[in-house]
Amino acid sequence: MMKNSGFTLIETLMVIVLMGIMGTGLLYYFAGLGSSTQAQVVQATALGQEKIERIIADKKANGFNSIVSEAPAALTAPYDRFTREVEVYCVNEADLDLPAGTMPNCNDTDISAKRVKVTVSWQGGAIDVVTVMTDH
Repeated sequence: MMKNSGFTLIETLMVIVLMGIMGTGLLYYFAGLGSSTQAQVVQATALGQEKIERIIADKKANGFNSIVSEAPAALTAPYDRFTREVEVYCVNEADLDLPAGTMPNCNDTDISAKRVKVTVSWQGGAIDVVTVMTDH
């Protein structure tokens, strides 16, 4: 008499279905842990870059002296969970790689470069986007 050992087709299919259900649940659980923070970082970076581009456009339209600091301000919906601030430091061209500078009004001096730092923050984090602009 032959003795067959192993799994039946139904048993094998049931195991595959159960593993698929559990795997999907685990995937959603672990993917959900970091995706919220990553999405906020991506949105904040885009908001910072957008502000830098607007400052560049204002400089082209209104001149070098239009680059000024802005106090922290909450953004409007759908970005109302973010706050954005602009800090402008006047720097000598020889010191562009240093974080130091004078704050913020250098209109009546011979300084012709400004370091612009846009900080976008939210509850639990913040990012900085930094660039240097000259009057050349």
